[in-house]
Amino acid sequence: METKKTAGVLAALLLACGAGCGYYRPVSPSARMLPPIEQSKWQFGDIPGRQLATEHYRIYTTTDNRVLLERLGGFMECAYSNYLALTHLQPGPGAKPMPIYMLGTRRQWAVMTKTVTAPYEQIFLSIENGGYCFRGKCVFWDMRHTATFSIAAHEGLHQFFHHQLRQHIPAWAEEGLCVQAEGLTVQGPTVRFHPQRNPARLLDLRRAISHGRQIPLEKLLATDAADYVGGKPGTSPEYYGQLWALLLFIRSEPNYCAGLQRMLADAATGKLRKRLDIPPIMSGGRAYVRAIAVPAFKKYIAQDLAGFEGAFRVYAKQLAKMD
Repeated sequence: METKKTAGVLAALLLACGAGCGYYRPVSPSARMLPPIEQSKWQFGDIPGRQLATEHYRIYTTTDNRVLLERLGGFMECAYSNYLALTHLQPGPGAKPMPIYMLGTRRQWAVMTKTVTAPYEQIFLSIENGGYCFRGKCVFWDMRHTATFSIAAHEGLHQFFHHQLRQHIPAWAEEGLCVQAEGLTVQGPTVRFHPQRNPARLLDLRRAISHGRQIPLEKLLATDAADYVGGKPGTSPEYYGQLWALLLFIRSEPNYCAGLQRMLADAATGKLRKRLDIPPIMSGGRAYVRAIAVPAFKKYIAQDLAGFEGAFRVYAKQLAKMD
């Protein structure tokens, strides 16, 4: 969920509103995007559409893209399995299907966005690629190429966290994991998820390193995308590129990865605040997420920030093939 000017502000609003260890292995050698288990008519104003029902999703769409109609439901179910593998979280009993709106055009998407996101609609309307997740609802438009799937996978993990976690996790963890979900390849009716194969984020990382714009670790942990809005061109994508590398590094080291899983489990069961000794007066929102960022990292990942940062810088350069 990025725009040229307002991605960070949007990320902050979403925070306010509300993985397996080692190198990632795909959900299966060839996860097949099965068709929806049920289809029915749906109406968006005077525009006829379809409702696609799957085990974990209800997808409402006005697209006439036959391929997307056949595969989106199955893709989201494959993405859901990837979320479980990525986070080691398990859905609670009786979880309701999550809503996704896939509009056929950006104009239709804009009409729905004005209703779904009010009074923040002007921020969301500046999105230039694909869509967003807001208060547990994903709203996209059909971009007519595979980027639609990548964006849906990223925002779908935000939606998953909204429904699965009782307490927010830090921005570095949530955004970093959502960027992990973007990496995928689609071949016909099959999909593979590869967090390390993300050409756009690799390019963002390379630019940050080559221009000397790597964000110091403590600042990377304590800030969010809103802090890079209005800065030099490219700083917001470079922030995401560095989070992509950070979470790859954490997940490649068993001790760090185990700590990440503990943090997610504590957030899911509502124990994170207590573990971090956060006072009840700080109930949530952006201030809360920023306040827990560094303490959570030290609690669950590494106490020695300087030592971690040195190893991470080496890893990032190797990942970017700039060593």
